[in-house]
Amino acid sequence: MRDKLYSFLAQCSEAATSEELMAHVFPDGGDDQGFGREFLRGLLSGDLRFVAVSDGARWHLSDDNLLDLPVSHGRFVVVDLETTGQSPEDTGITEIGALRLEGGREVARFDTLVNPGRAIPPYVAKLTGITDAMVADAPTIESLAADFAAFAQDAVLVAHNAAFDAALLDQICRRILGKPLGLPSLCTLKLTRCLMPELTKASLDALAERFELTSQARHRAMADAELTAAVLARLIERLDGGSASTVADLLAAQEGPSGRAYVELHLRRKSLEQLPSAAGVYWLTRADGATLYVGSARNVRHDVLEGYLNPHHLSDRQRAMLSEAVDVGFRPTQSALECSLVLAEELRRRKPEYNRGDRHLPRGFFVKISGRGPFPRVHVSARIARDGGTYLGPIKGKAFAEEAASLLARLYGLRTCPGPLYPDASFEACELGPSGRCSSPCDESIDRRSYAVRVSELLAALAGDGGALYQRIEHVAKLGLAEPVRDGATISRLLKLNRRQSWIVNRQNYVVAVPCASGALLLLAVLGGFCRRWGYATSGAEISQFAASVDATLCNERRKLGAFDADASTILAHWIRGRDSDEEGFVIDLDPDDLGASTAAAADELTVITSGIV
Repeated sequence: MRDKLYSFLAQCSEAATSEELMAHVFPDGGDDQGFGREFLRGLLSGDLRFVAVSDGARWHLSDDNLLDLPVSHGRFVVVDLETTGQSPEDTGITEIGALRLEGGREVARFDTLVNPGRAIPPYVAKLTGITDAMVADAPTIESLAADFAAFAQDAVLVAHNAAFDAALLDQICRRILGKPLGLPSLCTLKLTRCLMPELTKASLDALAERFELTSQARHRAMADAELTAAVLARLIERLDGGSASTVADLLAAQEGPSGRAYVELHLRRKSLEQLPSAAGVYWLTRADGATLYVGSARNVRHDVLEGYLNPHHLSDRQRAMLSEAVDVGFRPTQSALECSLVLAEELRRRKPEYNRGDRHLPRGFFVKISGRGPFPRVHVSARIARDGGTYLGPIKGKAFAEEAASLLARLYGLRTCPGPLYPDASFEACELGPSGRCSSPCDESIDRRSYAVRVSELLAALAGDGGALYQRIEHVAKLGLAEPVRDGATISRLLKLNRRQSWIVNRQNYVVAVPCASGALLLLAVLGGFCRRWGYATSGAEISQFAASVDATLCNERRKLGAFDADASTILAHWIRGRDSDEEGFVIDLDPDDLGASTAAAADELTVITSGIV
């Protein structure tokens, strides 16, 4: 797209309007001139061949084109950021170190600690040596953004793993200055992998060793920026006499033999114009109507356009997907919970080709006592499934979930092995059987009825106050199968977690109501810990209708625990775990023995407490 517009402007005697340029990008017309200006800013602002005038209403080619300069005369800003985390969407900067290089020489430095406005995680402080006390009196990023943008102006941004640094700096400048930093970026990590494919590691430490470079303060911003600049110089030396004679050629070299990352744009302009700059779920479709991909975003328009305007961080598979798309649709959402539910629903309904697995579900773990088969097992699951299992959680850390599952299985002699079981007296049990940690149903050491008694005892113990579990620890400790202090601490932590989240899964019954900014109320009905129904209400009458439908549906399913929304159950469990206050929504308990009365009472209560909302 950029090259096409460059060729067009090269033939123009004066600046072209944004609509003239848009006509060369989209074959169909559009009605929103504001969108055209926004699109071109995103497409061209990082390409120093183009200059915007009249706030993006017109464009012409630059007289001083950085990308056409020989590499030896190029302008580069080599930057390293120390941060509080790994995600550009949710992190704070603690230090900036940057070198400005012109004509191969350093001409300026930008070196400062930054107050991130949040606590620095202990592991980050240990890695970088930067503490909360060190940044307490440091300037904030809000006060530094304009100065850094001026420092980096008209240069190529260079970093090791530049996708992270460029995305974070663009996000910050967009928020504070109203526009992204918008510089072309050069990634020394990608360039190394293209020029030195024989290397198994391309980290800064590995490259420093390979090029015999030294650094006195690794993981501090300026020291890492200096090391990156030295690596860049070595990589440029490898390009001498090759094809990378200009800055543009150097940028293309980081993409490998295929050159600059490129995505064909076939989306209709009017489809893009309708996308909101707000949170929602969107889906890309190809010419035959099949759904390619379903995603969610805080800013749908920005996320969809980002793949086309800045495809350098995308994989070949992702670029191929975007090139296939001809249309895009969306559903606006008003809260994080609603967004997660809608995303799961659209994924289930549309079955997109490019989405993978359960990546749309929150990360976390459940201790699960399976509900199928005559010999249930105890194990760790990443999600709730429609299999009649009993779940404890969600638990944030997998290590503790695995420890708790192993302990519960050991206390009651239950199996942990995966897959169906076909008991056979001639089968040789694993080491858990002879050691007494498993009752070995695999070799018929225990029959179905006796095994079922053990499972029932475990479920009853989990439903109680914990006394039965502690007694079980004392009992098996006499057999050398438990450590009372350590295992008691694990059970105590598990029970505390289960009490704090006691309404999440298994026996719990409740209604969740979350006010939406649109004025609607998002309603979810839960029986036995599983989400059976969810929908929206905009009036007291619709709340009553929802309650009546819940009563009619759930009363019929109360005994056998019929169908439920597994994804919604998983999502809701995590939402309740992370819920800090009633401001995020309301939770009202239901009486499983009298659903008719309790759902009606819940409807009345919701109508009263939300009368100012719906």
